[in-house]
Amino acid sequence: MRVLLCGLAAALFSGLVAGPAAAGVLNAQQLNVFRDGTAADWLLGNNLLLADGFDNDNPFVGSSYSSTGNPALYELYGLASPEVTTLAVSEPSGQLRLDPNYGAVSNNAAGQPGTSLRLRLLTNITDTSAGLHVSRSFAATVALSLSAAPDPGQTFGLRLTDGGIDPNNNDLIELYWAGGAGGGGVVLRKQDFAAGTVTPLGSAPLAAPAGATMLVLALSHDTPGSSLISGSFGYADSTGTLLGSVTTFGNRATAFNGEEFTRLELRATGLSAPVPEPASWALMGVGLAGLALRLRRRRSA
Repeated sequence: MRVLLCGLAAALFSGLVAGPAAAGVLNAQQLNVFRDGTAADWLLGNNLLLADGFDNDNPFVGSSYSSTGNPALYELYGLASPEVTTLAVSEPSGQLRLDPNYGAVSNNAAGQPGTSLRLRLLTNITDTSAGLHVSRSFAATVALSLSAAPDPGQTFGLRLTDGGIDPNNNDLIELYWAGGAGGGGVVLRKQDFAAGTVTPLGSAPLAAPAGATMLVLALSHDTPGSSLISGSFGYADSTGTLLGSVTTFGNRATAFNGEEFTRLELRATGLSAPVPEPASWALMGVGLAGLALRLRRRRSA
């Protein structure tokens, strides 16, 4: 997975320049989806299924899939009111903006309330030769603007979901930037609504090197037929050059528990209760403090 992040400059950030950002609102600069092959292939920019630069002013229609030539379609979930759709999600100046303040309040798998606004990529979930199927390797990366940090209690990131596929919603894999003191941190976790559990799998504090303007998050299914999903992150400048070290969390999530497909979502969340103290971003991944120290030692260029 490290080589996936280290080799994404050409495929992920071609022509990318960070635009103006807004605090408390997710600002995504680029979304890429790879399918088939290995991390070594993705390193070369091969097997790129979708490269969406959010540059057509329509957040619900993206770039075309390389496999079919059809445009990618997205659907918004968790909106508090349809009257505020254009405020909740938009595509100004070549970036996607997703504002969790317009999300409806709901409970997570552990019963904790908050808002969760999700823009879901509508990949195929019926044809085993298409979509993000368990029999195929795949990865997804998103570049988030570092100048648009989540506020304390907010999170911005990626999710692999079985929502709309498995009514149990038992395989929700989340990799996100959690707001807080010092920039907050990156968290990998799994939600299982069938079991009523939220399982923290890894966390690391934000530590952007000098010159970095982007936080790059990546979720990958490296081995066809496997149930395992990996989470990684790194930093890049405005030209797409990756800077400093890359973190791949040692613990991996499991998916495909009763279903054969997963779908990708861009996700922004907030609290429905008063904002906590700034240092409490780590509480979103309870029990991760020890993991963070170990994971920092795992970093490699």
